[in-house]
Amino acid sequence: MKNKYLELLGLSPGASKREIKSAYRKLSKVYHPDISKDQNAKEKFIEINEAYKFLMDVGPKPNNEPITYSYDPYAYEYDRWRRRAREYAQKKAREEIRLQNELIKKILRGFKVAAFIIVSFNVLLTIDYLLPKTAFDQEILGMANIYEQLRYSANYRYDEIYFEDFTMRFDKGQINLKNGYEEATVLATKIFRKPVSATITISGIARSYDQVYSVYAVFGYIIPAIFFVVIFYQFILKTLDHRLTLAITMIVLFLIQLVIFSLF
Repeated sequence: MKNKYLELLGLSPGASKREIKSAYRKLSKVYHPDISKDQNAKEKFIEINEAYKFLMDVGPKPNNEPITYSYDPYAYEYDRWRRRAREYAQKKAREEIRLQNELIKKILRGFKVAAFIIVSFNVLLTIDYLLPKTAFDQEILGMANIYEQLRYSANYRYDEIYFEDFTMRFDKGQINLKNGYEEATVLATKIFRKPVSATITISGIARSYDQVYSVYAVFGYIIPAIFFVVIFYQFILKTLDHRLTLAITMIVLFLIQLVIFSLF
């Protein structure tokens, strides 16, 4: 079987692209439906265009043309559509990634201000904790047992003592005020006046008790954690996604810290 596309254009195997174009121009003028009076001009014109497209775009090089072949113009058009769709999807994905990265960069630029505030606050907390504490003579106004409500019961967690200027929490049953007391002194930080410990004299015996829950006690681990996160963010992490994750982590830690600071 001979190559019908070469036959349609009146060419032989080994024809050059220039010869293919020349033959196509001549025949397309002859069989153009608007010009030709041939009854089969339209079908002939379609076949000529199909032959030209195959030889120029799809088929092997003219000088290497096989004798037989398999070519479906509809499948070719479908493949072209798939390639264009794939290229569009890839372009769209690249654009979405670019826009996402631009958004993350804007968020991180705003986060620099938040990071400065967070670090400054924690530096102040650290200085406040390291400075000598101030002693305040206080009168004890009352005491309450604090319970944590569980699903079916309440769990006794700690004792809360109310001084004139402070409220402090201690381990449950650690302090017994039933026998009365003579005096109390609260040690608090200089900058934020956060109570750290209290010395209470009961029946002539003075004992010091550390506050159980405070921004410096159990939750004081948040302060070094924030400094660690800042160092990791600034000097180690380079990718935008990881930096954004760390920035969110730092803000969450800071919000927890503010809640604890306001409560204790």
